[in-house]
Amino acid sequence: MQKLLAAFVVATFALGSVQAFAADAAKREDLTQDQRADMRTRADQLARARASGTEKTNVNEQPAPVVKKMQHKSKARKVSRHTVKKAQPKS
Repeated sequence: MQKLLAAFVVATFALGSVQAFAADAAKREDLTQDQRADMRTRADQLARARASGTEKTNVNEQPAPVVKKMQHKSKARKVSRHTVKKAQPKS
């Protein structure tokens, strides 16, 4: 019984410590003021380039090929196999 209790305590401790390490690993590094300013400047430059159309494009890119759609032409007229009685108008 004591071995089972010891195993339970060890497993709980191990899972708790793994969770704490994972939480620490998920934190991002804080950026300095200079890095934030550089990122903002770069984003503004990219936005201006996109707006003015001076963004570089790949000339070598080929457009997607046009797929020709085949139309199904049926010669036979579809006939229903259900027998339906037509209602006669009452006079």
